[in-house]
Amino acid sequence: MFSLPSSCMAHTPHTAHTARAVRPAPLHAHAPRHTATAHAVLITLALAAGAMAPLGVLAQPTTQAADTARNFQVPAGPLGAALTVFAADAGISISAPPALVQNRNTPGLNGRYAVDEALVRLLAGSNLQAQAAGPGSYVLRALPVVAPGAAAGQGAPLGEVRVTAQAERESAWGPVGGYVARRASTGTKTDALLVETPQSISVVTRERMDDQGVQHLGESMRYLANVRPDSGGAQNAATNVYIRGFQSADFYVDGLRYRPLGFFGMMAEEPYGVERVEVFKGPTSGLYGQSNPGGIVNLVSKQPTEYQRGQIELSPGTDRRMQLAADVSGPVNEDKTLLYRMVALGRKADAVIDHQKDDRVYLAPTIRWQPDARTSLDVRTVYQKNWALASTNVPWAAVNGSSPYGRMPMDRFLGEPGFDRETQEQKSLAYEFRHEFNDDWSVRQNFRYGDFDNHENYLARASGLVNGTQLLRNYQLRHAYGDVVALDNHLLGRVKTGAAEHQLLVGLDYSRSHTIRNEKWGVGPVLDNVFAPHYGAAVDTSVYTSWVNASTRTTQTGVYLQDQIKLGGWVLTLGGRHDKVDTEVQDRWTGEFTTNRSWSATTGRAGLNYVFDNGLAPYVGYSESFTPVTGATSPARGSTSFDPETGKQVEVGIKYQPPGQDSFVTLAAFDLRRQNVSTIDPDDERYNVQTGETRSRGIELEGVLQLTRQMRVAAAYSYNDIVVTKDNASSSGYTVQGKGLFKAPAHMASLWVDHRFDDGVLQGLGVGLGARYTGSAWGDALNTFKVPAYTLWDLSLRYDLAQADPRWKGWTASLNVRNLTNRYYVASCFFALACNMGEGRTAVAKLAYQW
Repeated sequence: MFSLPSSCMAHTPHTAHTARAVRPAPLHAHAPRHTATAHAVLITLALAAGAMAPLGVLAQPTTQAADTARNFQVPAGPLGAALTVFAADAGISISAPPALVQNRNTPGLNGRYAVDEALVRLLAGSNLQAQAAGPGSYVLRALPVVAPGAAAGQGAPLGEVRVTAQAERESAWGPVGGYVARRASTGTKTDALLVETPQSISVVTRERMDDQGVQHLGESMRYLANVRPDSGGAQNAATNVYIRGFQSADFYVDGLRYRPLGFFGMMAEEPYGVERVEVFKGPTSGLYGQSNPGGIVNLVSKQPTEYQRGQIELSPGTDRRMQLAADVSGPVNEDKTLLYRMVALGRKADAVIDHQKDDRVYLAPTIRWQPDARTSLDVRTVYQKNWALASTNVPWAAVNGSSPYGRMPMDRFLGEPGFDRETQEQKSLAYEFRHEFNDDWSVRQNFRYGDFDNHENYLARASGLVNGTQLLRNYQLRHAYGDVVALDNHLLGRVKTGAAEHQLLVGLDYSRSHTIRNEKWGVGPVLDNVFAPHYGAAVDTSVYTSWVNASTRTTQTGVYLQDQIKLGGWVLTLGGRHDKVDTEVQDRWTGEFTTNRSWSATTGRAGLNYVFDNGLAPYVGYSESFTPVTGATSPARGSTSFDPETGKQVEVGIKYQPPGQDSFVTLAAFDLRRQNVSTIDPDDERYNVQTGETRSRGIELEGVLQLTRQMRVAAAYSYNDIVVTKDNASSSGYTVQGKGLFKAPAHMASLWVDHRFDDGVLQGLGVGLGARYTGSAWGDALNTFKVPAYTLWDLSLRYDLAQADPRWKGWTASLNVRNLTNRYYVASCFFALACNMGEGRTAVAKLAYQW
């Protein structure tokens, strides 16, 4: 008998592979160290006739469980995963031959039932029944099936089926039940265990995003260690993320670059179409090519399902918000070779800053074709349009309390209501093809074409406070547009050399970006009083002071190789990549190329993990990055084109995944250096030289804990010492050497506690409370002032309406409040005249129906 505890089970993997028999991954000499957790992932289920395998086991089944009515919430879907979740919640054990539950689905369970009644409902339509086998123990049996032509009453029971199958488990590309992901694809481009990945990766699951009421993508990352998605303050037009103190413009969707390189417009991705958000911290060029040293963010899209399911939700809220969203999926035909998923959202709302919008339309249909058990093709299209303005920054003197007029309100609009507006539109077409040649070798190809368009008219701050209240403004007219093509091919295979097993990854990828920036600036009208403004001034755009009209084309071709070597408890990860990048920047007025340059770079990574029997996994890793930069040295230095900036990181840490529990903790320490940074040429200040360096060094603690069956906790803390270690001084003595970076607080911490009530008068209620602390940060490059620390509180309330009336089965109501105390704060500054205001209290209610 084999144990499959509930913490090891999950939803349907990315492809249809759960519906077929496959050869399990070989058990290694170190297999005992995995205990129950790994056995659910890689286990041989070859059973003799009549052998039983517990689907859900608690150490001591509750003897009274069958007689006690309790609240259960088990999603529709694969029967095996559903019974495992149910067994853990009910405190019972359920045994069955795996062949009985394989390829069977359940309608799910939502309401208050005794265990016996709940089992009947879960097994409805499955041709199975549960029989008591002792206190707190049940056995699944197949109901008799009458053979064609047999007389009534002469049916024969289904015989036992001998199978060798991979147990249902979480997939790195699929959904996760709960808050804890055990696998991720971003760190290796494979379906890898996080405890075996020698670098920090944070995963935010769909359930966690729903509980925390995520409405904009940046909100999904607010409770992660050393990840700052809100430095821009109350902005809904773009997603800007700082990782380990460095700004990351590198967003990926399903492993492919999302935005065009060099795109100068704003873009905010819709999180409702995302299954999980993965943040890969530190240099990533060994897998992905050019990137910033802080890390990347990869969004995993929602996938089609083999069972019919759906959700529709209505979300009103503050700022005249009204949002309607739907998410449905299932098979198109009976043999399930064709699956679909449709995600749609529409929103009409005001932004938290006065006179701004937060409107959105989002459509994302996906079709999956899986002609056989080894082949699948996903085709996905996305259309999204936002009406949301990236507002101007404000002078520090208007918000720091030094003015006799007080502090400017956080929701103050500094433009003109009849002039300022912005739209962002994106369209994409993508496919993902997978094929397994055999049990050891497979190939995957990802492709995406994306088209982006950004229009903006706005008035930008052009001064500090004049006469204590006035603000000079410039107008800006911008049309930024472009497209990106990304293609990634790789071959994945398993081979053995003696006692060691190798998982080899060989890949070739290509990306091409073309962007246009057409932007005009001119003098705008003065705002009379930022503390009590009067709007209505005319904006004359016929006179301009500057006009940029430039075209940028970038291509990148990279080849990469990775080997994950497992021997006993050891996991050694080695990888390398070579890239060639071509960039040309053309002035569209003159037709001249201001930049026409080719770069090449070779980057790598190496890491070592050891996974102990108790779930502890210490690791050490080294990784590199490169980022091309434009410019050249002075004629006296040969007018040599600049080399790419580089990043180098050493990271040590320990990961902990307790066997059989829904908990995961990572403690990491890192030293990350950004080199080849441009700085003033001391011999000719009209030019730069690449002798600058910035060092980011710190520790991070992040964990998600299942303290009880009803309580989950997500906690994070980071300390980050980021400083410019090398810089040349100007003739006037200006230098930032030894200075800390702005927008990079030394300390950040967060705590989210979520509790659901399963009995008593509060049965059906879920409550989440969160606190986010952001420490003080420098407000400019010379470190002349600091932006104060702040703590924000978030609240979540959820209720299962079926607890009030069974006729409301499937309906839930929720309320999410951010910045519960309406705390006034400045999110960040990058010099004394340019600060980003925080976001005041907002609330979003939701009524949802799920089937």
